[in-house]
Amino acid sequence: MKRVTATLVTDGSSDKLLVPLIELLFSAHTELAYQVNCAEGLPPFSSGLRARIDSALELFPCDFLFVHRDAEGIDATIRQQEIQTNWPDSQQTTVLICVVPVRMTEAWLIANPEPIRSAVGNPNGTEALGLPAIKDIESLPDPKETLFAALKAASGLSATRKRRFNPHQYRHRVSELTDDLEPLRKLSSFRHLEAQVKKHLAMWNT
Repeated sequence: MKRVTATLVTDGSSDKLLVPLIELLFSAHTELAYQVNCAEGLPPFSSGLRARIDSALELFPCDFLFVHRDAEGIDATIRQQEIQTNWPDSQQTTVLICVVPVRMTEAWLIANPEPIRSAVGNPNGTEALGLPAIKDIESLPDPKETLFAALKAASGLSATRKRRFNPHQYRHRVSELTDDLEPLRKLSSFRHLEAQVKKHLAMWNT
């Protein structure tokens, strides 16, 4: 049986949490075996995106290269063009997938409260998480702050213990526990990612 290999080039070290979401998309759109790696040991961000892409292709040969750039207030189309501009013309066999969350990756982790509650070990909690309506998520100025506040609220801890609560260590768990694509599909940036994956996997599935 064929196996699909994919490599993720992230915009920041914490964005490894995109790997489980990419795996979820592969599970939804192919019955082929797949492997998703996060590229490590790449040139520093100061070296530029092209250097990081070239290094990833050399160190992690793959069928799909996912290149992530947070929109961070810049139009997502411009971010995608930035990625495509840095794609080597000679690279003919690897498929480029642009990953551009609006504004940042954490926006995709606040579409569904269930993984947030489960991530902090309180899946049956009823605390208000302060999450925005789906339609407002991609206009939030700081989705990371919203996620961290929701994790703290979901913990159900006392006020004293909440002050010592470190939400940073739980955001990867939120990603790992996300198993439902439907809330994510309500976000235009995630729909764009899924459309790319679905299109190119269809060629592999034939």
